[in-house]
Amino acid sequence: MLAVLDQWWGGMKGEAGALERALLLPRLYFQHFSPTSFLVEYPDGELAAFLVGFLSQTEPDTAYVHFAGVDPALHGQGVGRALYRAFFALVRSHGRRYVRCVTSPENTVSRNFHTRLGFAASSPLKDYDGPGLARVAFSIGLADEPTRPTRRLRVLDGALSLEHHPELREPNDDHWLALVRAPEGLTVIRTAGSSVPVQDRWVALYDADPYHGLDEPGLLAAVLAPLARAAVPVFTASTYHADLVLVPEPRRCPALDALRSAGFDIC
Repeated sequence: MLAVLDQWWGGMKGEAGALERALLLPRLYFQHFSPTSFLVEYPDGELAAFLVGFLSQTEPDTAYVHFAGVDPALHGQGVGRALYRAFFALVRSHGRRYVRCVTSPENTVSRNFHTRLGFAASSPLKDYDGPGLARVAFSIGLADEPTRPTRRLRVLDGALSLEHHPELREPNDDHWLALVRAPEGLTVIRTAGSSVPVQDRWVALYDADPYHGLDEPGLLAAVLAPLARAAVPVFTASTYHADLVLVPEPRRCPALDALRSAGFDIC
């Protein structure tokens, strides 16, 4: 992240600004706040966007976005909005009702972005972060966000297995659930037979109320984040209307416990 800050911020405020931005991302944020932070990468692994946030320890109904950034090449494509929506969904599942953040008065891109997202903005606050470090403070009530009923996930009957077919030929039987065609071959998600060893068997979770549309960001991230915190491996496939999330059958119980703790209704 430090390697891209100057480029992404266009050298704002010169050397002093570069130092100021670098000091905002000490290692402790990656050690202690990764469960409430997000990273977006390009296919080659290069950084595309990030959001570092946390749950306030002082205000039990509040979460805080500490630092967020998007590659300028992706501005206007909804990446930043998707990151914030994912953060909103995650912290709302932890009972948080407000999100706060600050930016520098010179950062008009950030100020305009937060205003468009629905944040209320203060006037510049002199010496907010120390002598000469003015800030604009933002806040938004998640109750002001469009809310949806508790999201329900359905556990599909039976166990599944994964197969990879480099030759791209479709299976000759009908015992498969999904096919994913890619340049490297065909991935087949199928019913696991009795001969499939337990370590290769997967349990499928599917939206009990699909048809959420393609323009609702953060839904898959809200499922994957609690599973990642519980160290549960996943395999995902998406349809036009919903997401299919597979977890290893031996990790079924901790996976479902993690999702229930995050506010999901499992049926």
